[in-house]
Amino acid sequence: MIPAILPLLISLTALGSTALAKTDQKLLGPSFTPPSNILSSNVIQQAVLNITNALNNVVRTGESIFGSFSSSTTSFSLTAVSQLDSSPILDFHHTSGSLNISAGSTSKITSDTVYRIGSVSKLFTVYALLLNNGSHHWNSPVTDFIPELKHAAQHPPHDSTVDWVQWDQVTVGALASQLSGIGRDYASGDLAVQNFPWTELGLPILPPQDIPSCGINDDQQPCARNGEYSLERGPFVLLSFIHSSSSIIIIDITTPEYFSGFIQRHPVFPPYGTALYSNAAYRILAYVIEAITGKSYEAVLQKEIFEPLGLKYSSSVPPLGSGAGVIPNGDAGWSRPYGDEVATGGLLSSTKDLAEFGRAIFGNKQLSSMETLRWMKPGSLTSSTALFVGAPWEIVRTRSSIKTGSLVDLYTKSGSVGAYQSLLVLIPDYQVTMAILAAGPDAASALHIATETAIQTLLSALASAAKSESCSKFCGDYSPTAASRDSLLVISTDDGPGLLLKEWTHQGHDLIAAGQAYSNATRGGEIKSLRLLPTGLRSGNRVSYRAIVNITPYQFDPSVDYVFDPQANLWGTPDQLMYGGIAIDDFVFHLDDRGRSAAIEPRVLRVAYQRL
Repeated sequence: MIPAILPLLISLTALGSTALAKTDQKLLGPSFTPPSNILSSNVIQQAVLNITNALNNVVRTGESIFGSFSSSTTSFSLTAVSQLDSSPILDFHHTSGSLNISAGSTSKITSDTVYRIGSVSKLFTVYALLLNNGSHHWNSPVTDFIPELKHAAQHPPHDSTVDWVQWDQVTVGALASQLSGIGRDYASGDLAVQNFPWTELGLPILPPQDIPSCGINDDQQPCARNGEYSLERGPFVLLSFIHSSSSIIIIDITTPEYFSGFIQRHPVFPPYGTALYSNAAYRILAYVIEAITGKSYEAVLQKEIFEPLGLKYSSSVPPLGSGAGVIPNGDAGWSRPYGDEVATGGLLSSTKDLAEFGRAIFGNKQLSSMETLRWMKPGSLTSSTALFVGAPWEIVRTRSSIKTGSLVDLYTKSGSVGAYQSLLVLIPDYQVTMAILAAGPDAASALHIATETAIQTLLSALASAAKSESCSKFCGDYSPTAASRDSLLVISTDDGPGLLLKEWTHQGHDLIAAGQAYSNATRGGEIKSLRLLPTGLRSGNRVSYRAIVNITPYQFDPSVDYVFDPQANLWGTPDQLMYGGIAIDDFVFHLDDRGRSAAIEPRVLRVAYQRL
């Protein structure tokens, strides 16, 4: 007698992945539930020791396989935390001997030390937008919020889309997702204000009105929105800081209007044409936030993000007094005024605060789980298969063991301003955040070396820790009744992703073997494995998993190149076949008070298998 489940399992095998890969296929997302109690894991402890030793060696020698930097002139900080543990996984800091103590720099760097974070500021800008019903306004044109751009859209000098941005087609979401198609900056970085004989190289002599008189350039002040800074806006007029007396010099500034100049810039692409990095988009996004909230951008960040999340070392202006921040010798850009450019690259923070910000995102402290999941998705592709663009995420795709293992997406945001480099990395699969900040003439090299040294070791260790912890919770033998062995389900792990359903008999029938026999008869291919992957759904002590079948197809030749990659179809297989309204790949674990599996329920069977 063939059990009722057998035809369903046979049908499930027809939906499996049809590719021979280095590792078994899986759905995008975690292979295992994120590990808790990370610091008690031997593999994590060894990884931290290896990273620390490697970083100490780089500081001592200035050399690594990832490059070199001068540790005598450049400082850096690296802090990594897990959402599920209170103490940091890793906390490493190097203080160079070339810090401007007389300007107020600290003489010893810790996780509380303040750096400029450059374009990591953009993450806080989008977060502030989402906190203020940004999802509702995502598809609204920016002209609904910015009167200067509404006027520009209504009164274009001509109809040419080559010369004139179609502002009524640029949405709030396009600005946030780097899909607006508008230029990168206005005035900032313009060659005309740099001390170099450009005309001798053949560039034309410019009339005075074409030479920017404001911007984030040396010896210039930032461009104001409406011609002058208002003293009521406070942070926008702070130009320099006398650290010895902890007083502030406030200077009134009059500059040309930002929009009167920026709207003259040519578009680069049509809106939503392709991803294009734009600082200007985020300055405009800050004006959108101000229009929505009726508050200044700085007030929104301070009152709605920094204070509620306890980010006491984060701000839009450098901290007063001495010893709070790291200030390299030379023109580091520490006290440079950013004006309305603060939303795109002018914030300051510490690795501790940035790590805590990552915890807040993973923990849904202010955004709902749905809003966070929607936010942490790519919005567009790039010309690299390993880099996607979000809002404003720079999503790096790698593998759990870098060259091998399962796909892992790193949600990152980088920044660079003056002598400062920054990087925030969120790893959703493991609920881990890593913040890296550097300051000094070799800041870019230092950040690159510290990041690669840490991430390449830590990712593999996290994958190992997650597998080990998941197996301790879920691996074992399961049966509907402890006295009977004619129905048995055995769960273990191997080198592949997810929990391996190693054996499955029901009423004396080997379901996996029967499925393979049917596949052989129908030339369906070889069943490589049947795996259970977490879905992220949990209710009380019940945790949802889905089964994925991996198949090597009949007559598959791994030496042949395919345009339509068979392995790309796996995402469409879950929940495809049902029996009485319940999918045959639907499994639920029942947990005990210690968070360990007490039973597994193949829900299509309408019976629970107890853990033996």
